[in-house]
Amino acid sequence: MINCPKCASETLVETPVLGKIPLDVCPGCSGILFDKGELEALLKQSQGGGSADLDLINARAEGLVCPRCRHKMSHGGLVNPLLLVDKCPSCGASWLDARELELLKKLLGLTGGAAEAKAERPAAVPAGPQGPDVKTVLIKLVSAVVAILGLIGVSYELYLYLSPAEAVSRAPSAGLAIVSVLFFAGGVLALNWGKGKGW
Repeated sequence: MINCPKCASETLVETPVLGKIPLDVCPGCSGILFDKGELEALLKQSQGGGSADLDLINARAEGLVCPRCRHKMSHGGLVNPLLLVDKCPSCGASWLDARELELLKKLLGLTGGAAEAKAERPAAVPAGPQGPDVKTVLIKLVSAVVAILGLIGVSYELYLYLSPAEAVSRAPSAGLAIVSVLFFAGGVLALNWGKGKGW
């Protein structure tokens, strides 16, 4: 993903602009990024395949930051002093503002098509389901342990209560039974608390 050198929040979208050539276009300002060789090939094609002087006219090192390699681009005229573009001396990419597309088409003798490039912003990717956080997992784990301990306590007290007195070594305890029931009920409630909403 390449960000627009003019609109920091926009991402360039590959869009066919000149014929079938897919170029990177900004959906915000409609500026166009030509990769190395794309603009030069278009200029040579328009001039019958002959060699063209592709050096910038009156180039100044005050252009934009290259969206490809992040180096400073040079600003100057391309083929004609009126067609001011930004060209990266490092990677060879060229940037044209939206208004410069029509001028480029006139200079190349190209007709038809849109006067400026338009690109649609890519649809936002919906966020996937979020996994449970550590806090929720720990609470659920502790709740499950408490519920199991309560169930064990209740089962043991029921065993003592229902068994004949001579078969068990001790008598059932009402206090332990109440604590066990509270543990079991509290653990089950905590496991089901905020279901679907999180903690």
